Amino acid sequence: MRTRTDLTTARGTADAPRRLGGNAGLTVTEIAISLAVTAVLTVVGFGAFRQYAEATAARKAAVQLAADVGLTRSLAIQRRENVSMVLDETALTYVVRDTLGTVLMRRDFGTGTEMPLSSLNVNTGGDSLTFNSRGLLVGGSASIVVQRSTRAHQVDVNVLGRTALN
Repeated sequence: MRTRTDLTTARGTADAPRRLGGNAGLTVTEIAISLAVTAVLTVVGFGAFRQYAEATAARKAAVQLAADVGLTRSLAIQRRENVSMVLDETALTYVVRDTLGTVLMRRDFGTGTEMPLSSLNVNTGGDSLTFNSRGLLVGGSASIVVQRSTRAHQVDVNVLGRTALN
């Protein structure tokens, strides 16, 4: 009777794994295809991330603007005087000033800032929003449009100083 060791030596190594083709590893073609697929996925992912970042920056700027309008109104009530938010559409900035012209706050949305915009448009009779000492918007309601690339958001301000983000 043959033992296991006899069978192993008669047929070669019985426990040795058998490989298809006898080669281990990847060919140059397989590596090239893997790199090409990775490159395509990276390009598609980067484009989607960029669109998301632009949409997020425009939304964040609109939310910040709405909060600053509320702050301007609060300062007018607290100081018992007119306080204005003066917007500069060219420089993409705005400042909050009291009746003496003292700058109480400044915000910049230009290039190199945390929330860069491509445009800032004020749809009022002028370039500013002024709140009186009772917190009412002087001159009626207003809207401000913030835009980055193709993403735009509108901040509406009513006479009572309430903001709505559209």
